[in-house]
Amino acid sequence: MKITRILSLTAAAVVALSMGGCTFRTGTRYFESCITSMDLDNEDIVAAPKGAGITNAQELSISYLDFKKEYLYYLKSVKASYEGTEPFTDMLPEIGENAATQREYIINYLVNERIINDKARQLGADVLTQEELDALEADYQENLQAQFKYFGDNADYGTLAAGQTISDEEKLARGEQEFDKYLEDCLLTRDDLLMWQRNALISQKVEEAVTKDVVIDRSEAVDVLNGYIEEVKAVYAEDPKTYETTGTYTSFWLPEGSRNVKHILIGLEEIDSDEIMAMRKSGDEAGADALREEKLAEKKQQADEIMNMLDNGADFDELIAEYSADAAGSAAFPNGYTVIPDSVSYVDEFVDAAYSIDEIGEYVLAASDYGWHIVLYASEASVPQEDLDMFIGYIEETLVDKAKAAKYEETIARWTEEYAFEINYEALALPDPAQAVSDAASSAS
Repeated sequence: MKITRILSLTAAAVVALSMGGCTFRTGTRYFESCITSMDLDNEDIVAAPKGAGITNAQELSISYLDFKKEYLYYLKSVKASYEGTEPFTDMLPEIGENAATQREYIINYLVNERIINDKARQLGADVLTQEELDALEADYQENLQAQFKYFGDNADYGTLAAGQTISDEEKLARGEQEFDKYLEDCLLTRDDLLMWQRNALISQKVEEAVTKDVVIDRSEAVDVLNGYIEEVKAVYAEDPKTYETTGTYTSFWLPEGSRNVKHILIGLEEIDSDEIMAMRKSGDEAGADALREEKLAEKKQQADEIMNMLDNGADFDELIAEYSADAAGSAAFPNGYTVIPDSVSYVDEFVDAAYSIDEIGEYVLAASDYGWHIVLYASEASVPQEDLDMFIGYIEETLVDKAKAAKYEETIARWTEEYAFEINYEALALPDPAQAVSDAASSAS
């Protein structure tokens, strides 16, 4: 969408104004001399439709001036970062290839724009509602103000006297002047920017008109989701660890027997847990077990007290909030941690405890290198249907967008053949694609 070019003016200006020693003059027409690849008059036609039945060919034709505005806009940003000593032109070895690529892009874009605008007239998509006009004007003014602020903030105000400042109003006024000079170097005016923005909106309306009848049956999205779930199941069957640790798999499917588990952790001191695990890493399992038993014994009374509270009807969640060393983690999973059979995401003792419980609502006490865990079997775990419906909806939207994009691309290709624009590649210092195809065919034969 061409609106991006308006927004990208700020980025181009950042480069332009940050390059000390740039020699091009603003607010003049001298910048045009950087185009040395072409020798054309502004009125010369560089592209025109030749398709049968086109009655407004002259109106749709693209002049060199149309092309040049776009090209100068590109060259302006390139010139800002040019550090060579040679006079800047679009035929410099270091930019010549990129400049040619940009010339090709510009002429193709202008051709496409002419076609879309003409089709918009035929489809009635060129008529903007008052609401659309108001939104267009609001966006346009917002973009202008952003440019004025940027150029004003980065203008050269010379050396200011001690205590002297430039007010925001003065900066905006100066920024407006600098921005207009910047546009003038590209032979552009603010009206051109507004037209670019309007064309972007018209292009969007044309695409919407062409693709408005594209629909996707929800069953297609369901099939896509089911296919993905089968892939997830295959991953689990082959490598449960990969299944469990690869982020999104558990969001789509959980194996039978998965459980939501809550726990209250009466934790060992961090320094003690770290020492225990360091011993295990070094191979001193006996030393680690002995230290663990010692430190767990210090916490056993508190664990028993909390177990007694539960036995007497205390609320498990309230005890998590009050006593658990993992209260913050538990709060992030209010339904409990999801544990699958043979889980590798949690310590073995926690998983073993989770699956040692027969009934939902029951709890057991288990020990690990982190402390005492009071583990509650909170509920069976499965992917909620509302989550699956959300995935289906997202897939459906994606499929619709893809189908619309394909239809619009096919339509544009058909329109391109219909209008049959003839481009003067030689005048634009570009290779003729038709000639390239012919040469390739001759070489192949």
